[in-house]
Amino acid sequence: MGQSATKDRIVEAGKKVIFEKGFHSARVSDITSEAGVAHGTFYLYFKTKEEFLLELLNSVREEILSTIEEGEKLIRSGDVDRGANLVFVRSFELMVKERELAKIFFFEAICTSPVFLDFYRESKSLFLSKLCKALELLNVSSPELKAEILIGTARHLVEEAVLRNREVAGRWKEVLKELGVLS
Repeated sequence: MGQSATKDRIVEAGKKVIFEKGFHSARVSDITSEAGVAHGTFYLYFKTKEEFLLELLNSVREEILSTIEEGEKLIRSGDVDRGANLVFVRSFELMVKERELAKIFFFEAICTSPVFLDFYRESKSLFLSKLCKALELLNVSSPELKAEILIGTARHLVEEAVLRNREVAGRWKEVLKELGVLS
């Protein structure tokens, strides 16, 4: 088994263990046992459990940012509907898809470590900037204010998906229409 395959097994096992036990209750030995690798193998890829979680979070953030950037390119090229859909709908769907990770992040990690709080602040700033730019490209009025509203609403709806297991995509689209982002 190659290094990449081993790391992938650890990542998938780590997600499973952390999602089942919670971040603080999950032990590295639980993760390596689930992955079927020696305990020390975890440390070949991650210095700490916190670093492991940050890598998971960063992977999702990069996927969302990449989706938004792809949407912005489409908007600039004139494919406004497809671009707006990627920026505002697909990126939100990616957040909701990762609801278990969001649960760990918002309800365990962010409250206990400045590293995770810094990650949150940085992510929020990046998303605000990207959403504002996309709203400007769409000539939506008050792009800064609407970007703030969208960030707050997205967090609220992800929390609803996590805490109450609610389907939130329809509500999100209503908000986008109400704000004049989507028709």
